[in-house]
Amino acid sequence: MARLRTQESEEKYKKLIAEGYLDDGCKLCEAPSVKDFEYWRIIRNDFPYDLIAQVHDMITPKRHVKEHDLLQEEREEYVEIKETYLENNYELIIEPTVRFKSIPGHFHLHIIVAKV
Repeated sequence: MARLRTQESEEKYKKLIAEGYLDDGCKLCEAPSVKDFEYWRIIRNDFPYDLIAQVHDMITPKRHVKEHDLLQEEREEYVEIKETYLENNYELIIEPTVRFKSIPGHFHLHIIVAKV
């Protein structure tokens, strides 16, 4: 995602990854919540797309789960959150493809308020 991060942020991110930052546990499971819902939560992104984002959070299921394993209840709540909370508080929802996901085992979407 170097095209969305400043060079400084991208280098910091790559260095931490190379040092094993993602090797111990799931960083999405460990992150504190900004907002909680029944099945979902919003967390801050520690490595924001700072070229484009004024605010860069992520929405993720509370369970450590891949997208295709989401329960119907989780899917339904996501649609409700998207149509209400996300629409009123964010401008963009971004989902990187599999080759750009640093944590592919825990489904998450990037939610952004763009820089003006």
